[in-house]
Amino acid sequence: MGEMPESSSTRSPDEIVAEWQQRAWGDGDLNAADELVAEPFIRHGVGGTVTRTRKELKHDLREYRKALGTPVIRVHERTVDGDKVWSRTSMRGQHSITGEPRRIDFIQIHRIEDGRIVEVWTLHATDVDWD
Repeated sequence: MGEMPESSSTRSPDEIVAEWQQRAWGDGDLNAADELVAEPFIRHGVGGTVTRTRKELKHDLREYRKALGTPVIRVHERTVDGDKVWSRTSMRGQHSITGEPRRIDFIQIHRIEDGRIVEVWTLHATDVDWD
């Protein structure tokens, strides 16, 4: 008999964020929202602060993937401070309609509560090289 997967609450904040970044962003697995993100979910970014349901978050992820297709994610640094995970990440891909190469670099802070991502602060820049 196969092993049961670990629940989100038994994993470290670092493991939860790593899985979220790979599954939701790299693999386009929208089910990751159901498993790893709280509802409601709060996102702080250059456009302000928004509160999203999981359904709305999945819609957002579909839209983001249009800009990058199937991106390759690279985590340059990740640091955990209590319930917060700080990441410097880049994604490379191609615009799904034009085929134009794209790169987006992020600095993100994910806050974890009860084994789920409840909040994220994001600063991003397009087509720069923060390596």
